[in-house]
Amino acid sequence: MGPYQAAFKTQDLIDKGVTHILNVSCKEYTKRQKYFKYQDVNIQDEVGENSSKFYRITNRFIDEGIRNGAVLVHSVQGKSRAPTFILAYLIFREKMKLKDGLGLLREYVNEVEPNESFMQQLANYDLN
Repeated sequence: MGPYQAAFKTQDLIDKGVTHILNVSCKEYTKRQKYFKYQDVNIQDEVGENSSKFYRITNRFIDEGIRNGAVLVHSVQGKSRAPTFILAYLIFREKMKLKDGLGLLREYVNEVEPNESFMQQLANYDLN
């Protein structure tokens, strides 16, 4: 998980075993398709945006990436959108409670703070 600049560190990503990159930044950049498989999700970090409509696609992509190596999930700053989709994955695959997932992510990045809409959607997803 990180800011979009993390996607430019090709050698670091290769060294960490990253095979898949989930881009939720709404930023276009030159993709290193020789090394990584990409999934772009066009979602703004704004109250009112519906992140939950992408959970099935992103969960499947993250699953595939973990089976093949590792996954980088990045947004612009890595604080709201990227953690939102990682939390959705943890709720889905690991059956983790939202609160526990937030605690886990904050062990690595203190500034994890999905926006208000995303938190509500994740809370609803957690209940289902």
